Amino acid sequence: MFDSLKKKFSEAIKGFVGRERKEAEVAEAPKEGSRGNAAVPEQEAKAVEAEERAAPEKHAAPPNPAGGAAQKKRDAGARPERLVDLSIASRIKKTIIGSVALSDSEIEGLLSKLKISMLESDVTFDVAEEFAEDLRGKLHGRRIASRDIDKEVLGSVRLALLDILRKGSPGFDLLQRARSKTDGPFVILFLGPNGAGKTTLIAKLASRMKREEVSAVISASDTFRAAAIEQMEHHAARIGVPIIKSSYGADPASVAFDAIAYARAHRAAVVLIDSAGRQETNKSLIREMEKMARVSKPDMTLFVGESTAGNAIASQIVEFGKHMRIDGIILTKLDCDAKGGSALSISKLTGIPILFFGVGEGYDALVPYDPEFVADAILPSAG
Repeated sequence: MFDSLKKKFSEAIKGFVGRERKEAEVAEAPKEGSRGNAAVPEQEAKAVEAEERAAPEKHAAPPNPAGGAAQKKRDAGARPERLVDLSIASRIKKTIIGSVALSDSEIEGLLSKLKISMLESDVTFDVAEEFAEDLRGKLHGRRIASRDIDKEVLGSVRLALLDILRKGSPGFDLLQRARSKTDGPFVILFLGPNGAGKTTLIAKLASRMKREEVSAVISASDTFRAAAIEQMEHHAARIGVPIIKSSYGADPASVAFDAIAYARAHRAAVVLIDSAGRQETNKSLIREMEKMARVSKPDMTLFVGESTAGNAIASQIVEFGKHMRIDGIILTKLDCDAKGGSALSISKLTGIPILFFGVGEGYDALVPYDPEFVADAILPSAG
């Protein structure tokens, strides 16, 4: 998951940080005429920076017609690659005062590469731009200790990414909310397009609830898709939770009604209502969905979508939302999505939080939305 975005972020950051340790530090090779170990005023570093902007060719390394031996010797002693590639002026300032403030041109180069990486990984332009603006503010004018450049730059990228991700956080615990209802079962209606994996997702959530000692009942209200009822029966039997079902072609709203009555009679805490997959353009199935909502009066309606669908999920949610309230999003098959960018964009586009990620086939392959989890999955290691 997030493989493409992680690779692109890693390349962008390491490209920004990469070649400085291949050269000897200015401090390790004082030039003739220097003032020894005496501190050089910062104004001198600024003058060098101005000179570099005016005539950058003056700082280019001279050709080495002798070729091989001396250069190989220097290369052999080169330090491991560092994460930040500083300009000559920044390296001089780093040596003079033990810290560096990255120049605007250095920052803009990094921001451009990161934005392109995000756009190529299904992150929307608005989200990529917001991330870049946040990161610009975190880096601009900031003085970084020489020894900590790698960690500080990566840490700033992480904080900017978390700022975006935290806006998609639900701000509540679904199971805790279910436990808090005392006047009957907490009813959850699941909906979404064909093939998104609602039935399997409901089984995963029911299994999670059982592990957390929250009693649940499943309503097999997908009475349209062939084998949908048998599939749900199979999951319910393996998990060990009760299931209420009917025959194919039965009214799905009536099945949901019976499941709620059963849960109330048996003091079950939660009812999980499956539904037939439907496209937002199918008016008859949309009307059926509206009827299910009127009859079951869900405490929460969750949209289940494939992360591999990219930002098309957002338009689906918007269309579904024209007909009924949607309280949360669950993205399935995140383990199959090499890009993963929709996970960064969907809450911004819809204003609806992500509650869970489906990350595999097992019943325990359900991860609560956590900005730290996403950031760890995207960013390269500082080491």
